[in-house]
Amino acid sequence: MHRKHLPHVEQSGGIYFVTFRLADSLPHKQLKEWSADRVAWMAFHPEPWSEDEAREYRREFTARIEHWLDAGSGECVLRNEACRSALEMALKHPHGTDYDLGDWVIMPNHVHFLIQPLGASSLSKILKGIKGVSARRINECLGRTGRVWMDESFDHIVRSLEQLEKLQRYVERNPMKAKLRMGEFSYERRWMVEK
Repeated sequence: MHRKHLPHVEQSGGIYFVTFRLADSLPHKQLKEWSADRVAWMAFHPEPWSEDEAREYRREFTARIEHWLDAGSGECVLRNEACRSALEMALKHPHGTDYDLGDWVIMPNHVHFLIQPLGASSLSKILKGIKGVSARRINECLGRTGRVWMDESFDHIVRSLEQLEKLQRYVERNPMKAKLRMGEFSYERRWMVEK
């Protein structure tokens, strides 16, 4: 993952909401259209965003991704318990050294998590590492090779305590919204004291 894929400027001490999607979890045509629209929107809304602009961004783009990222679209290998465990291990492994891992949920075809890089750690490098380690382990579980994650990661910086609390609620409720049963997802609440 490269800096050019991030829709924001990385900020020291920033908290980010990140989504990884499995490689075929969105139709390419829809993703290409969404990406072009987002690039056009951002050309007229340079950082730093106001609260109103941040809300507009969420309405314009997060709503689209939430619509497409339902529990049954595309590849759903994260229904497999071993694959979910492999991803969970990759998320948690450098926790406390390179970053502070917040609330997360692993859905059948994507994962949402809150993360705060520590010290001089780069968000881009952290995300690349999580993707690389988890992809290798997931392929091992499935006895295959090849691409696991999409190149682009949907992520944005958390700009207020109110937004953080909303995102924590969203992470928690994502499985219920998708009408998943126990055993089809994994969830953990990690930031009990709001930051």
